[in-house]
Amino acid sequence: MNELLAGRGGGQTLFVTADGYEQLRSELERLCTDGSAESERLREAREDGHLANNPALYDLLEEQVQLERRIATLERQLAAAEIVVPVADGAASIGSVVRVRDRQTGDLAEYELVGPIESDIANGRVSVDAPVGRALVRRSAGAVDDVETPSGRLGLKVLSAPTRDARPPASEAA
Repeated sequence: MNELLAGRGGGQTLFVTADGYEQLRSELERLCTDGSAESERLREAREDGHLANNPALYDLLEEQVQLERRIATLERQLAAAEIVVPVADGAASIGSVVRVRDRQTGDLAEYELVGPIESDIANGRVSVDAPVGRALVRRSAGAVDDVETPSGRLGLKVLSAPTRDARPPASEAA
């Protein structure tokens, strides 16, 4: 069984960071608010006639269905979400910001390990279900690992793996 999904009363628990939970909650709130405005637009479009003679109404109904699907998905995810409190034992876990060096190129990278529903690789948020995320979980500074990714083999050396909450305030870092 996937370590990040735990059975709970027949359902699944989705592990997320506190930031990820807040982002999902905010998106749901925004979509519910936007849904009220969409309902008004639908009422106005319905006054313009039957669906067959009203392409604008058809388009709005399609948008409404997509909106309702996203809202339902977010509600399910939030109901199953469990916020992971990162441990400060030096090993990488959900919530850790792992600094690594590519052993072949010497390039440095920083990845925040997150739950599978909050990954955003463009912003350095890597799911612990992704190849790089799986390779970094439970690793500490000094660990070396070869990772098989869709774009090829990647040799990584972990430089540090503090949790976001364990980072010292800017005044203490100097």
